[in-house]
Amino acid sequence: MNNFALDFFKKPLYIIPMMNDNITIEETATPDILAQIEHQEWERGNEERERWAEVEALHGPLMTAADWAQHTIDLNAWFDEGICK
Repeated sequence: MNNFALDFFKKPLYIIPMMNDNITIEETATPDILAQIEHQEWERGNEERERWAEVEALHGPLMTAADWAQHTIDLNAWFDEGICK
């Protein structure tokens, strides 16, 4: 006897690994994994702030508060004129 005769009525099973684009991280991650991701993002943010503080200590601030306020006003005026439309 061969296996074909015994398994004649069974349907073949094909396992095709695929990525499901509809799955979000919230659906697949457990709370401990999400906490780890959040902690790593926080650490990266700290490293970024520390590097920026070193640059500002060496070269001074990129813009003063007054410079930033004027830049924001100018940029908003630029957008209001419709230049980016």
